[in-house]
Amino acid sequence: MVTASFINRLSHAVDLIEQRSQQNRPLKVVTVRCGFGEDRNKARDRHYAAHPEDRDANIVIFDFCDDEEMAGESQDCYASAEPLRGEP
Repeated sequence: MVTASFINRLSHAVDLIEQRSQQNRPLKVVTVRCGFGEDRNKARDRHYAAHPEDRDANIVIFDFCDDEEMAGESQDCYASAEPLRGEP
């Protein structure tokens, strides 16, 4: 047998779950273009300088490109990566 107390507790629990689900927002995913030899932190900083609205991203995906692909990019989105000098 179900009592009024049980129904009230169940109703309260459902309300709490509903409030929590409404507070959560979907994850924000950002794609950052990056040269193969470029430092990932510098690429991320460069991207955030050009797109400050992406600073609150939950996930950052790096899109690795060679120099030919990056040659067409504007300077605010890509700063030339330093060439690898004898690094293994």
